[in-house]
Amino acid sequence: MINLIQLLKESQGSPKAIILAGAPGAGKGYVLKGLDLGGIKILNIDNIFIDKLKKANITLDLKNATPEERSSQAKSMADANKEFKGNIQSTIEGKESFILDGTAASFNQTSKLKSQLEEAGYKVFMLYVYTDLEISLKQNQDRFEKSKGEDRSLSPSIVMRTWKSVTQNLDKYADLFGFDFVAVANTLEDQGIKDIDVIIKKYLTPFDPKGTKPKTPAQQKRSEENKAKDREEIQSMLSDEFISDVVEYTMSKEEAQMRINQFLNK
Repeated sequence: MINLIQLLKESQGSPKAIILAGAPGAGKGYVLKGLDLGGIKILNIDNIFIDKLKKANITLDLKNATPEERSSQAKSMADANKEFKGNIQSTIEGKESFILDGTAASFNQTSKLKSQLEEAGYKVFMLYVYTDLEISLKQNQDRFEKSKGEDRSLSPSIVMRTWKSVTQNLDKYADLFGFDFVAVANTLEDQGIKDIDVIIKKYLTPFDPKGTKPKTPAQQKRSEENKAKDREEIQSMLSDEFISDVVEYTMSKEEAQMRINQFLNK
């Protein structure tokens, strides 16, 4: 077990930032619970978002939301994002070490944040958690019910797009962070569904948004083209060869803990 707060107290010089990356439902929270975090600050937009939804009496079951609820949820997310960015900025200005618990779905935004942190004197590390698309979708689908309404579930289409982006970013993050990068895997191995159409039918179709504004013929054509492109790209990412390449990047949790230890002792 890594006592991160003790390591930070013992380390000399720069404050440290650990950026978590992984799709919704990848098990990032589970990985964090396996570490002795002590009093290190954890920044997570989900906590802010959920709090704002509850205060506004808006359902946390986003996958079954009505058009009116989706509109209210979008406003709450915009407010949460503004507060979250302010929290990150004040933490950086205070030179506090912290863990950023998010998806890192946007490579450009994460790369920009890394540069910003380094310019502010931080040492920056990434812990990447890979999971199968099916695990990501199932964890999201079950989250609201398993938490007895205390945790949010996202629209599965958002989960799938985020999974795609995060997974496509793996090799780019490995190159960007170099030795200060570790990846762990949480997979179904050979038990997962490998057909994207079957996955969509099982996890997305039952939660197709209801009451959406009709699209123009041009908008409908563009939407169908984008969906077809996504299906094709994701299908290739479900192949045994692709998953094998991903797993090549990963290491055991014990090895990951050792590397985090080394980073914090720099």
